[in-house]
Parts: sequence; structure tokens; C-alpha cells
Amino acid sequence: MFRRQTRGIDYLVVRREPAHDSFWSPLTSVMRPDESIYQAAVRGVGEHVGLDTPGQMVDLQLATRVQIGDLEEIDWSVGYRPREDAADLRLAPEVADVRWLDFDSVYQRLDQEDDRRSIMRLHFTLRGK
Repeated sequence: MFRRQTRGIDYLVVRREPAHDSFWSPLTSVMRPDESIYQAAVRGVGEHVGLDTPGQMVDLQLATRVQIGDLEEIDWSVGYRPREDAADLRLAPEVADVRWLDFDSVYQRLDQEDDRRSIMRLHFTLRGK
């Protein structure tokens, strides 16, 4: 998720429960067979932080493939700007904490290279608009 501020763009990162075992990451959701990637993003944001009306969605055209035995997982990155005031988030029980941070702060906190690649793609896509 992202929001535009007068000083720039902030990005939302989450820490899952149990907080002491987790790391900061963007919001993620699993796509159901009957959903589009956009429907999955809207549902996931609603389930995790209580926002369900996007103001803007950005397809980052960034797929990451992971082979797990016979199963191939494909992760697809989508940027989501909420329409509502995102200050009043309703966190799901599995979400320990959330933070809105600028690009440099987010990038430093992300542990996964795929997450860093996604946030970088989103950041430079948004700066180009």
C-alpha cells in the first residue's frame, strides 16, 4: 500500500504475529481461483487492515516464481492506494504492527529481496507519474 503525502510517498509495511519472530514486509494475500489479481489485492487489504475501497491500483508487471517441490508459486506485485483515510486501520489478529514509512526507511527494513524489488518498482513507477 502507498499514500501520497505533501513531502512524498509513504509505504505501508506490516509485521505479522508473533512479532518477535517476524520481519517487516508489504501486505500480501493469496489469490483464490475465482479472483483476479486486483480482487485478491482488495480482499487482502480489507482482511488485514480493514480498508476495502482502493483509490488507485498499480500493476507493477513484476512476477516472481518459486518452485516448491512439484508446486510452482507465482507472486505478482500490485500497488494499492486507499481511498479512505488510512490513519484509522483496523488490524487483523495476525498483524502485530504496521508502519507508514518513506522509501528509504522501508527499503532498509525489508528482509526479502523480492519485497525490495517490488517496493523499488512501485516507487519508481509512482515517481514517473
